[in-house]
Amino acid sequence: MNNSDNQDPQIADLRAVLALIEDGTVTRAARRLGLTQSALSYHLDRMRKRFADPLFVRVGNRMAPTPFAQRLAEPASRVLRIVETEIAGLARFDPAQTNREFRIGVNEIGAIVLVPKLMKRLAEVAPHARLAPTQVSADTMAAALESGELDVVAGHVPRPHDALLRQHLYRRAYVCVARRDHPRIGDTMTLREFGRTPQVQSPSVPITFAWINDQLRKHGAQSQVRLTTEHVAAIPFIVAASDLIAIIPDEVYHLFQPIAPIKKVRLPLRIPSIDVHQYWHSRVAGDPANQFFRSVVYEVGCERQPASPGDLSYT
Repeated sequence: MNNSDNQDPQIADLRAVLALIEDGTVTRAARRLGLTQSALSYHLDRMRKRFADPLFVRVGNRMAPTPFAQRLAEPASRVLRIVETEIAGLARFDPAQTNREFRIGVNEIGAIVLVPKLMKRLAEVAPHARLAPTQVSADTMAAALESGELDVVAGHVPRPHDALLRQHLYRRAYVCVARRDHPRIGDTMTLREFGRTPQVQSPSVPITFAWINDQLRKHGAQSQVRLTTEHVAAIPFIVAASDLIAIIPDEVYHLFQPIAPIKKVRLPLRIPSIDVHQYWHSRVAGDPANQFFRSVVYEVGCERQPASPGDLSYT
């Protein structure tokens, strides 16, 4: 007897025994399983050798199970039930039925621009799902994604961790704004005028402000920062209530412009935009629930028509 003859039963071995118990003939059992008769006999022979029992004997034109085969039927059925329902079910994900909480890392801009769209779309395709937006930093996001504390992070990360995968969502443009009835500022402004005008600034996008300060230095000027705040959502109202100007994301301008009397002010140089991605850990790249959530983030992030997860690239 070789080692392969003494191995524990395989799923196909158990299916062969149960099919023959139910159908009574090798021909019908093989047809039920989509096997040749020789393939079915191979699985039965493995079981006979493993348990040192003939399992079936011919009685008339049928194969009758031995007492051992009869005792084997119940635990074999239980094992197949677990494999075919519980274990196989792990690979399936039904958005319409899930009550899972999806956790996304975003900054304040993402919280006010992306999260409302995301919640609206989830209500349509996964009505029982819950959403938990969380503030996250570039330094801690990799650990949070690896541990499962977060499913996805959406934002601008200049140097993401090597273990993270990403997908481009959109390019975030920036605009200069002032209050609509500003006494000294019209629809355009030179860099020198920009440098002389007091402003409110947010440290959330250091790359953008580094570029602005570099351009001002080239023209012999520097920013006159009077107020610094991390609360980007407050900036339109601060600008509307003062003579300060600010650089804010264009999407924030469009969101607040109807309720805050502010206007765009054109500068002689286009402010560089930044790329916004969604990030996830390679550990969950193939998880159906994570794939579904990424497809929804992609859909609302790109503001495109609904697309199925199979149409999307996750690399």
